[in-house]
Amino acid sequence: MRSVLVLGFLFLFLVIMIPVHLILLLIGKFNTELRYQIANFIVYWAFRWELFQAQANIEVKGKENIPKEPVLFVSNHRSYFDVLVMHTTSTKRPGFVAKKEMESFPLLNWWMKDICCLFLDRDDLRAGVQMIKDATELIKQGHSIVICPEGTRNQGKEMLPFKEGSLKIAEKADCPVVPVTLINTDQLLEARPGFDIRKADVKVIYGKPFYMKDLSKEERKKAGTYVQEIIKETMHRETEI
Repeated sequence: MRSVLVLGFLFLFLVIMIPVHLILLLIGKFNTELRYQIANFIVYWAFRWELFQAQANIEVKGKENIPKEPVLFVSNHRSYFDVLVMHTTSTKRPGFVAKKEMESFPLLNWWMKDICCLFLDRDDLRAGVQMIKDATELIKQGHSIVICPEGTRNQGKEMLPFKEGSLKIAEKADCPVVPVTLINTDQLLEARPGFDIRKADVKVIYGKPFYMKDLSKEERKKAGTYVQEIIKETMHRETEI
């Protein structure tokens, strides 16, 4: 029943909100920032409702670590629900770096673009460089971005290696990096075969921010590994509590 409610709301939202999206496109021709603000407000409440329907009991720690300025959130990736959890708890209403295939989802791709999401073709190096440039520009304009350097959802006990180039955005934008540890988001959906959404206790922990320029040369070279170790330590600590 929970799965039907969540999918039903998503379908109705995407269809009923078509006129609203068209209005947002019109607004964007004159005021891009206003378009983003309105879209983020709408999506925030839609995500809140979806999480309520899924009965996600979310415990948030470390919100005081999130700086006032735009940031690059770097997170492990367990579930489709990761996007909803970070968008509603981070205070920043960030955009997300998503795989290129998501751009082919009709209606959904409109809203993704409305909240500053970027699409990454993992097989095209040139497209990857352009994505970094676009993300850097968005951060300089005042928007925060989330990237999941594992590159895909992972329900294994061990995280996949973080791709080292993923933090180039923070280096070029000279913005803070905030490590984000997500625990149990996969228990909402991916822990079972099929589309079977169940209630779950979820944790999201925002770590202390750092600047790439403050890392040693060796740490900058392996920045993905550096952040991954922070997330691993946080995960170990939180799961032992």
